[in-house]
Amino acid sequence: MKNLIFVIGVGLVSLAVFWLPFWFRTGQFWGIEFGYRGMETIVQNFDGLNFLVVAKSLYNPAIIDKINQGFSTGNDPIYFAAHFPLFPLILRGFEFLMPVAYALLATIILGNILLAVGLYLFFREMTHNSHKALWLTIFGLFLPARILSVRGVGSNEPLFIFFVLISLTLAARGKHWWAGIVGSLAVLTRSPGILLFAGYVLAAVASYRLNVKKIFLAILPYLTMPLTLAGIFVFYAWQYQDPLAYFHSGDNLHLFFPPFQIFSNMASWVSGMWREDLVYIYLFYAAGLAVYLKSLKGKMGIEKLAPGAFGLLYGIVLLFVTHRDLARYSLPLTPIAMLGLAKIADHQELKWLWILLLIPVYLLGWQFILANIQPIADWTALL
Repeated sequence: MKNLIFVIGVGLVSLAVFWLPFWFRTGQFWGIEFGYRGMETIVQNFDGLNFLVVAKSLYNPAIIDKINQGFSTGNDPIYFAAHFPLFPLILRGFEFLMPVAYALLATIILGNILLAVGLYLFFREMTHNSHKALWLTIFGLFLPARILSVRGVGSNEPLFIFFVLISLTLAARGKHWWAGIVGSLAVLTRSPGILLFAGYVLAAVASYRLNVKKIFLAILPYLTMPLTLAGIFVFYAWQYQDPLAYFHSGDNLHLFFPPFQIFSNMASWVSGMWREDLVYIYLFYAAGLAVYLKSLKGKMGIEKLAPGAFGLLYGIVLLFVTHRDLARYSLPLTPIAMLGLAKIADHQELKWLWILLLIPVYLLGWQFILANIQPIADWTALL
């Protein structure tokens, strides 16, 4: 319990530090021009405003059209089908207690708490070592560097990663029905949650080969996940008169064949010739995942194989992602890759290096969110 409280504290203190320049309306700091911008910068960051729209409208096209009048550049109502409902529903719950902008900030704080909890419980379960789990969690709250700017704004990734990790943790403990229910919450949060279900299926097939009955019984508790996705599509059919609204929501699906189209000079969400960092992202995840998968050799059962199966499938899908922000899309894979690299987590030199890296991690996060705001002309419809 002491370690759990500590990692929650690390998550919240680091978030507070990240918000400080905006809370105090800083002009310049360490070569970054903040322009005296306040906490509205946090609220305006993608995808926070989009989740506010969903929370206010519950995907009702007429309400969305009214809200869009306040945006400098509005999106078609169907665009918001790409933003799955659980994060905005939590946000809507906070709106009953506080003004809408503070509700988004409260949701961000909750996401940070849950992310720290999910990381620690997952690492403790997988390593059976509280000390190693503590350090892996601290690393996971700051590395890869993109995680800080993601958990500092209105993003649903921290909530999604929490549900994925808790589902895998419950599965490892043999609590398959609970793992399926929590996995359904991951699906309600982000569409890639269905890859978690695919991971459970792959783990069952790898364990029981051609024994269809055993495979079915193993994945039965996890069928709640595709059923949840079907329920979302049924709801979209009611609101949008289009059960496939998610797939018609615009340029939101960034999967293209063949793999590595992220290096194309014709892709719409990729620009500039400076992409060497993408190679290192692939290298980090491939190395961590390969080492972890090797450690699973000879093991059987969903309890043992599910994290590796999910990691393998998610890693393969990443090869087809064609978006410059690959660092963000790869974040759910990070805890599994870190398991493969866990042996070096206790090295004293690495801990000192981690402390030194906090400086560029924060500087990267600040400059990123300063540029990643969504313009809005009138806040009235969102208040």
